[in-house]
Amino acid sequence: MGLEAVKEEILNSAKEQANSLIAEGRKEASRIARETEKKIEEMQSRSEAEIKKALDMIKRQESASAELDSRKMLLEARKQAIENVFAEARKSLERLDDKKKEFIMKSLLEKAKKEIEVAKIYCSKKDARFVRGMDVAAAGMIGGIIAENSEGTIRIDYSFDTMLQSIKEGELQSINKTLFA
Repeated sequence: MGLEAVKEEILNSAKEQANSLIAEGRKEASRIARETEKKIEEMQSRSEAEIKKALDMIKRQESASAELDSRKMLLEARKQAIENVFAEARKSLERLDDKKKEFIMKSLLEKAKKEIEVAKIYCSKKDARFVRGMDVAAAGMIGGIIAENSEGTIRIDYSFDTMLQSIKEGELQSINKTLFA
């Protein structure tokens, strides 16, 4: 075998090894490209899922916040409606005619006399004329009486203001049901 044949064989062998290495390199590059593409897709999928999860959480928070604001507004409106009802009741009591007011004042005084020995009566200035034969003092109220014993140690409050407040506090749930059922 001549030098030329050995040279040719070495070149052919080198070409085969080069082609084999190039083919393996291409195969490896293709595998790496597929893995990289797969990782990118997984990352995008994870990213999209995380974004969706974050958006869902924000939507739930916004919805809960809007619902809470709505409930607050509804409660405030109900509270205002109840206040308006009591304001109207107060006005009605202020506008009672003299005959009804005198009857109520006498009834309240009799009720107070059953509970304590009444020595002094507090009432509005304009209602003092309905209480006769007693020590009467003017008080800032829309109507009714506050009865006091002679020592000033016991008071019974039958003022319209106190009665309205008592009704409001004691009957708030039933008033709510009646107005907003």
